[in-house]
Amino acid sequence: MPKSHRFLTSRAQTTRRRNHRIRPSVVFHPNLLDGINLLAEAVKPTLGPLPRHVGIEAMMRSRPPELLDDAATIARRIIEIADPTADVGLMMMRHALWRMYQTCGDGSATMATIAQALVQQAVRAIAAGAHPALLRKGIEQGVARASALLRTFTLRPTSGRRNREMLAALAKSVCHDAELRDMLVEVVEILGPDGAIHVVNNEARRIDREYIEGAMWDAPWLAAGFATDPAQSVARIFDAAVILLDGKLDAAVDVLEGLRRLYNFGHRSALIVAGDLSDEAKAVLIQAKLSGALSVLPVKAPGFDAKRAIALQDLSALTGARILMGNSAALAKLTPEDVGNVRRAWATARQFGIIGGKRDPIALRDAIASVRRKIDETRDLEEVAELRMRLGRLCGGLAILRVGAATNKLQESRRDEAVRLSRSLQMAAGRGYVAGGGAALFKAAQALLSNHERKDDDVAFGMRCLALALEAPLMTIAANAGFDPSDVAGQVRAALDADARAHAGFDVRSGRVVDMLAAGIVDSAEVIERAVRVAGSMAATVITTDAVVHHRKPATATHP
Repeated sequence: MPKSHRFLTSRAQTTRRRNHRIRPSVVFHPNLLDGINLLAEAVKPTLGPLPRHVGIEAMMRSRPPELLDDAATIARRIIEIADPTADVGLMMMRHALWRMYQTCGDGSATMATIAQALVQQAVRAIAAGAHPALLRKGIEQGVARASALLRTFTLRPTSGRRNREMLAALAKSVCHDAELRDMLVEVVEILGPDGAIHVVNNEARRIDREYIEGAMWDAPWLAAGFATDPAQSVARIFDAAVILLDGKLDAAVDVLEGLRRLYNFGHRSALIVAGDLSDEAKAVLIQAKLSGALSVLPVKAPGFDAKRAIALQDLSALTGARILMGNSAALAKLTPEDVGNVRRAWATARQFGIIGGKRDPIALRDAIASVRRKIDETRDLEEVAELRMRLGRLCGGLAILRVGAATNKLQESRRDEAVRLSRSLQMAAGRGYVAGGGAALFKAAQALLSNHERKDDDVAFGMRCLALALEAPLMTIAANAGFDPSDVAGQVRAALDADARAHAGFDVRSGRVVDMLAAGIVDSAEVIERAVRVAGSMAATVITTDAVVHHRKPATATHP
């Protein structure tokens, strides 16, 4: 048989030898569900305000195990399991967990709990004769209905002291590092939902922050000779004209003509953003500075190719300058409409920034809307981080959070936690809160069940499967805290039956049903809604997967 032979596991193949026994497959290969259950059970202990840790064995036996309470990180540590079909199911769940982390930072354990319960409910329905395609349709309709219900439960963002209290309550439920969460609550309160938070390592063990006014790019000055404060290696100019050139400052005669035009327009200082600077152009700019006629600060255009074009577009929106294409010949034709303005600009050998630009309101509004759409659509974590930095520049807010710790491993863990928490807090600050994530999902489940409990078609079964799955997070939180899940569900259900408009939920710290909002127990509305959407999408894919294709691994060569 050729090495390229592939073998198939499908619904048609209903038996498989496992542990020397024959195991029937009613719906699809049961090991697909085994992989989903395995990963879900690994991350579910992290759900709730009183979570338990998950131990990950170190690659080297001499090192201690890694203790984690973040579902996405746990999933990332699991590379592969032995059973190839179960591994396919596990990878489906792993991908869904990572999607939650990339888009929200938080909510991965909630999503996994809903997805596992939903798949289990759907498998039972299919085994009873329901059609997978119709169940999928019902699940998708249920997700849309649940999302609409959650939006009606959403408490809109506030301001002032109430805003800080809500952010602090959310941070406490997400993060158990008091120093980190207090610092991030302050940063998010100051910057708002659109500010950029840049997390870096701190050489000291403490956590610190720095606020940067205006916008900043990681691009240097084009020559150190323009420093206004040589002792601190920084150049500063005030009330400056802005010229954006998508090319190189090269010909001296063109640069000289451009400076002459700027002077005639009434400008006495200028920030020039260009791709590069020739020696003869540099000499002209330095001579202009030394003569006192014009203070000039040339800086390098950020990025390369497409990223440079985007950075220049953002600078244009922030300063009102037009982007000049080509080399310095464009300067010789400079017009007043080509020139922007900033109140202050600065540059070092590593970065430059602007403060108080003459903004183009229409271009700025369009750019901000475009970046927000891309953040919602992008799944790559690094690209999302870049987009958030860009959004922070456009909105005029940037903070650098320096995270330190006693060891490198702890520092890495705190940095990951800072990124996760900052994203969750900013989503809540922008989109609002729900009174307890598990409680809000349970309340949505009761509404779905009451609307569809008398229908018996397969689509209605799909919606019912989703409704029952939405009860799972509340019951898992109760179980993790040592309470009987069924008893807790009954108490909350009774409280909601008594008053459907109440924010009833179970506080595992006090061990009783309370008004979650009054008790200060809140979650990000956007995170909870996305958890439902991702879980529904993942489960719908699983139940309509009729075949799993494996690639035969090449045989390992043996030596006599």
